[in-house]
Amino acid sequence: MSSIDQRHIAGVSELLDFAQFQKNRMSVEEEEKKRISRELHDGLGQLLTSMNLHIQRCLDGCNDQNVEDMLYDKHIESLNALSSMVKLAIDEIRTICSTIRPAILDDLGVNAAITWQCRQISQISTDFDVVAELSIDESEIPEELKTVIYRIVQESLNNALKYSRAKQVKVSLWHTRNAIQLTVEDDGVGFDPVGIKDRLGMGLMSMRERAESASGTLQVNAEVGQGVKICGSFPAKKITLNG
Repeated sequence: MSSIDQRHIAGVSELLDFAQFQKNRMSVEEEEKKRISRELHDGLGQLLTSMNLHIQRCLDGCNDQNVEDMLYDKHIESLNALSSMVKLAIDEIRTICSTIRPAILDDLGVNAAITWQCRQISQISTDFDVVAELSIDESEIPEELKTVIYRIVQESLNNALKYSRAKQVKVSLWHTRNAIQLTVEDDGVGFDPVGIKDRLGMGLMSMRERAESASGTLQVNAEVGQGVKICGSFPAKKITLNG
């Protein structure tokens, strides 16, 4: 075997090892996100909920306490403030858990999560209709892609709602031979891609970074008066040699 052939085989081997490393790394990261989310919800979240119940009991019991009016008022004021802070902390934990990994992905799966998101957005405005066309089984979507796909759809729909002035947005997700394809297309006012090239919005940058983190690609096709079409493509299988 020639030295060129040996270098070629070694290079391919390194490429496959790196691809497997990336896949394993993303899988570990997803598991870690799940673990942190569970701990925040089941640990600190439950503790704060319990604290709030005890505070509420104190507030309810103050009606039966024979204390001076001034102390009574201060007691009530302090407990009310503490109760409000605990409620804010609980809301913050829920937000953090959702940011790390939306619970709906674990409870229902990405297809149901996208459908739910589309329905929620549609209900915000009667003039804004969101249609989901999901031609893919849940089992066909790798675990490490689910959060990526859901977040891109979420950001795309929020952008369309805020800026597009569209009547309809269509979310499509389907499976080809080697890839999972995602499009989010609206019939709104669009924009000039050249005009925002040097000042790409944080939302679009975030979506592109998410796609690239999953070894995918994301394109934004837009034209003034012609709406916006966001296209994502993600590998659905391990890297294999061609030929």
